[in-house]
Amino acid sequence: MNKFYSVSSIGELYVPTECRDAVFARGSVRLFAHQELKNIGRIFTHIQRGGVAVAEGEWEQITTIMDYIQRHKKELSTTNNGRAERGKSRYQRSNPKQDREAALLKLMCWANQKGILQVEPAPVGPYLLELIGEPPDVNEDCPFLVPVLTVQRIQNALQETYPIHALDVSLVASENVLAPRSQETIECFQEALQSVWSGNLPSKPIVADIGCGCGCLTLLAQQELGEAKIYASDILPEAIATTKLNLQRLLPNSENVQVMQPGDLFDPFPSVQFDIVIFNAPWVVARVRNRAELAIHDEKQQTLKRFFEQVPNYLKPGGTLLLGYADASGPKAIANLETIIDESGFACKDLFKRRVATHRSKRKWEHIQVYVLT
Repeated sequence: MNKFYSVSSIGELYVPTECRDAVFARGSVRLFAHQELKNIGRIFTHIQRGGVAVAEGEWEQITTIMDYIQRHKKELSTTNNGRAERGKSRYQRSNPKQDREAALLKLMCWANQKGILQVEPAPVGPYLLELIGEPPDVNEDCPFLVPVLTVQRIQNALQETYPIHALDVSLVASENVLAPRSQETIECFQEALQSVWSGNLPSKPIVADIGCGCGCLTLLAQQELGEAKIYASDILPEAIATTKLNLQRLLPNSENVQVMQPGDLFDPFPSVQFDIVIFNAPWVVARVRNRAELAIHDEKQQTLKRFFEQVPNYLKPGGTLLLGYADASGPKAIANLETIIDESGFACKDLFKRRVATHRSKRKWEHIQVYVLT
């Protein structure tokens, strides 16, 4: 499917993955700008007929249109006519609820090539393309489309802050990014970093935070390890963007932290070797069903196995691995983890643990632990 679409009076636009079905359907894509936004009925009818409405102007007016569409979404449909639907089997027929949800994405706004939304005031700041889950520069220096619903979800996520006691600051976490709610996990990593720092580290250690998420452990390593050079990476573009946002707010002039391009595990690091590798691994042995579960779920512990296959190539001789894990999936998962550690040639030098209450009826407590591996 094509990735670009031309809209009159704007020009060539990059179409993110989540928008493509809507934009490249048979309905037309039309810009509604400024005064035209007051004609809510006309915009709704355009979407109702299968078109895409691109809104430009006051954000408050655009959200008013979105509210109207939400209230009347039962009148929306992306299905064919009833006769065509009756000719299909029950497995082929469209799901009306899913159709209506898909139709909600047909109200869009657009951002220029620098990622600045063409609404007033812009509700989301820098790194918008990454925050919607797209790799940086994928738009090839073109403007791009964003569903209004997506902007609202990102806006709502970034408005919530998470206090981090070990850092004495609060962080933000965008949509799909694991929020730093577990003070116990952060405390375990803090103790582990302090134990490593008291050992035989170079004065300026080189550190990798693999799966940086919102950047919490990157900031913690910067706090605990003095003049360390820290590299942060994550598979999700939205996590990379969130880490950048938190670093800009809390360490605006730091030259010791580098946030890499998004990539799986060590893919962003073609040649760097580290004194310390930090990895808060996904700890629930289950299938990943959506982007938000990438940081938590690891089917058959495949991500863990791939990590241990790769990490020896990126750790200096005598280097240290700090691995976070929890026993949420039971003793078998922990036994498998420790087998993977042993078979990879690592030895556990230290272990920092916390017992935390759960909200599950069958399991009242679970243990969070950070392994110090050499």
